[in-house]
Amino acid sequence: MRGHADEPHTPTPGMAARTAGWVSAFVVLALLAWSYPSAVGAATVLAGVLFMHEFGHFAAARAVGMKATDFFLGFGPRLWSFRRGETTYGLRALPLGAYVRVIGMSSSDSVEPGDEHRAYRNKSYPRRLLVVSAGSLMHLMMALVAFVALHAVLGAPVLEEDRWQVAEVMSQRDGVALPAVSAGISAGDRIVGVNGTLTEDWSVFVSEVQARPGERVLLEIERDGTLLDLETTLAADPETGRGLLGVRAGQAITYETAGLPTAIVRGFADLSGAIADSVRGIWSLFANFGDVVDRIVSPPGDPSANENLGMRPLSVFGIVDLASDSSWGWSERALMFAMVNVFLGVFNMLPVPPFDGGHVAIATYERWRERGGRGRYLSDPRALAPVVAVVVTALVLLAVGLLYLDIANPIDL
Repeated sequence: MRGHADEPHTPTPGMAARTAGWVSAFVVLALLAWSYPSAVGAATVLAGVLFMHEFGHFAAARAVGMKATDFFLGFGPRLWSFRRGETTYGLRALPLGAYVRVIGMSSSDSVEPGDEHRAYRNKSYPRRLLVVSAGSLMHLMMALVAFVALHAVLGAPVLEEDRWQVAEVMSQRDGVALPAVSAGISAGDRIVGVNGTLTEDWSVFVSEVQARPGERVLLEIERDGTLLDLETTLAADPETGRGLLGVRAGQAITYETAGLPTAIVRGFADLSGAIADSVRGIWSLFANFGDVVDRIVSPPGDPSANENLGMRPLSVFGIVDLASDSSWGWSERALMFAMVNVFLGVFNMLPVPPFDGGHVAIATYERWRERGGRGRYLSDPRALAPVVAVVVTALVLLAVGLLYLDIANPIDL
């Protein structure tokens, strides 16, 4: 016995996988935090969204009496887990979402005889529909909460006609240093006066600046409802001799809030509108797939890749990149959070496996085969394997293509 105790411990493959998983996860997160600190928060929110999707399935399965044996955050090698009751909870190396395992999802799944009555395949049609659609319903619930918070707390962005605000602050142009950054001007500011002259009209502002090259000017700034006075010395364009400040204009935006009852009504209206927009967007994606391919194969820096942004799909990287833009406020991020959730909820209900909508289609087909008092019908999952392979392959190719598009030709708002 003593000899056995003194023998060196031999690592198992599982231990090696867990160690590699921890190391790889730490390295990836450390590189992200060092290179793109603002993107880490956006990526964490997106991972949380995917986690809540699976939590919807898990909660619904438990509510209708199905047995869920696994609920993990992430994919890949298992890093840590514990068992409580009949479910194993844990963490895996790649924080790209979550997954839930419900027993008896198909006729080929092996289930203990004592658990057969709690298998997905033996529950009623309405209960199966609830479980497989619960992920998308969770997305819509999160979107509704975000829309209501937008109207009740954060303020919904509303474009103001005939008014402008700073959309971008530039530090230089064509090698000429510009004073806007050092003066303290920020995106979202409204420059309402230059040396006492009202400049709510963009053309008046441009004329006032261009007429004062090299002069020290007093700028009256409206920021978050407060007026500020900033002084700076304008630069001069070496070719034209005109004054330069270093700002680009965008249409002015104001933020409107409402009482909770009104916010709830507006939230539901926004949700229904976003669902309709998502349906149209998905249809447009397939109907104009040639345009999507043309964008993907565009060379880096090609402006045509970002023409008509309403038709421009985004990868996960693109979503995180946009959401981490420092010029965005909480209202813009809440709006994007809601829109992404609505799109995910709608897209996931496409009636083809492996989407949740595919499970809805299968359950509906099985229910149709049982019509007229026929016994329980279970479809053969092997017949759908080619469909799953084609859909997964197409999704992977599309994801890789959109990732390249968002890296080679990022959207610059």
